[in-house]
Amino acid sequence: MKEKITIPFYNDLLFKYFVYDNEDEGCQYILKKIIEEITPIRCKELYVINSELMTHHYREKRSILDVRVKTQEGEYINIEVQSAGLFESLHRRFQYYAFKNIALQIKSGDEYRKLQPVYQIILYHEEDKEYHELIRKFSIMNNKYHDDKGSLIHIYYVFLKEIEKIVKEKGKDHLNELEELCYVIEKGNECDRIKMTKVGQIMKEKYDKFMEDMNLREEAWAYEKAEFDKMAHYVDGEAKGRAEGKVEKSKSHVIKLYKTKYPNEDISWLENLTEKQYDEIFDMLLNNEDLEVIKRIIGK
Repeated sequence: MKEKITIPFYNDLLFKYFVYDNEDEGCQYILKKIIEEITPIRCKELYVINSELMTHHYREKRSILDVRVKTQEGEYINIEVQSAGLFESLHRRFQYYAFKNIALQIKSGDEYRKLQPVYQIILYHEEDKEYHELIRKFSIMNNKYHDDKGSLIHIYYVFLKEIEKIVKEKGKDHLNELEELCYVIEKGNECDRIKMTKVGQIMKEKYDKFMEDMNLREEAWAYEKAEFDKMAHYVDGEAKGRAEGKVEKSKSHVIKLYKTKYPNEDISWLENLTEKQYDEIFDMLLNNEDLEVIKRIIGK
């Protein structure tokens, strides 16, 4: 029997599917909810500028899957999901994007007062290793008065994994609307509170439709595979050149991919394997091999 495969809500393609359609009330509701819960913007009207869902197949050329929004008042908002990467490098990249988006607003000779603020929201599937906050905001501030009034750049990082600590501290029944939103995005289709909020109900309905479309589902997994390929280049700790370190590294990659695909399955059988076995399991998971077949090949 083939095990049920899930796609995380922070998958690039799936997330854009949630919000891309300007004519869909559900998409507009999710988009408005995210923007208003994270930023001070209150949206009268929103328009997704790059509303194409899949302009290319992943294997040919990766689509631009960030969500670019313009409000009725003229503010520009970029929303992007980021599942891996070093924060310092990401922050430089997103600052570059912000400056670029500002520069593209006017031509030489135009009046600078025409420039509109650029807001960036990054849903980052990581913990805030420095301050342990759910949201961190960056902007150009007045050093004396600590005031960002007039700043054209506003970057918001949402550290999705921080929601686990908040749930432990407050309990699920005491989450505010922003925390509920982050909890649903972090936990995805398996979230035990997905039907308790309007945004969760809409995401659930859209997720089910997404998973019925074979082309979208396969493309989404292509993005997931690419993220895991990038992860393979990261090295943890000083044990890089030692056999024990290599085994732990392979084990870590396998467990993370396994939990993504089979969040409700037992992982105890993945303990105490060889590096070769972990590599074989990783390849089979990427190729969507049946779970029982994988266990049989490994001898479990």
